[in-house]
Amino acid sequence: MLNFLLYSMLFTSSAEAINCWSCASDNMKENFLTKQRGPSGRVQLPKTFSDDCNGSTNIIKDRSTDDCGPGGMCMKWTQAVNNSGTMSWMTFRGCYNKMFNLNDPSVFKPPNHSFCTHSEVPLACLSDSSVIEDTCWCQGNFCNFSESNLNFKLIFVFFSLFYLIFR
Repeated sequence: MLNFLLYSMLFTSSAEAINCWSCASDNMKENFLTKQRGPSGRVQLPKTFSDDCNGSTNIIKDRSTDDCGPGGMCMKWTQAVNNSGTMSWMTFRGCYNKMFNLNDPSVFKPPNHSFCTHSEVPLACLSDSSVIEDTCWCQGNFCNFSESNLNFKLIFVFFSLFYLIFR
């Protein structure tokens, strides 16, 4: 029974319709489609703008759930400006196949599996400062969740494995 729960929690068939979080932080609201921050080629606004998109996505679940359709792919983009340890965040999440023009050759074509990119670039104008950018694509219901949900899942997996090994 525990194995079933573990597998069902971690793996979802890509043939089923996929739901994703569709939101952006409040600081992304102005000129979202043409803003120079984040991946280019955006053609659709997220369902909601809220700073809860930066973290506690469960708070905005009712107004940010988006059906990506069968074979849809979720994505999450975050950019943090680290100003000597003080972080300033920009985030958006959504159905990649709906939010971006996939027919545009300049739009990134992710592989058919979960995939992330990460970069950190120091800011020459401020000492001890950098811009940290992460973009992830995934397949599975609400797989573009916040890190706090990921931490919960990782802890659950750890204790499940511990139980299976040492029972």
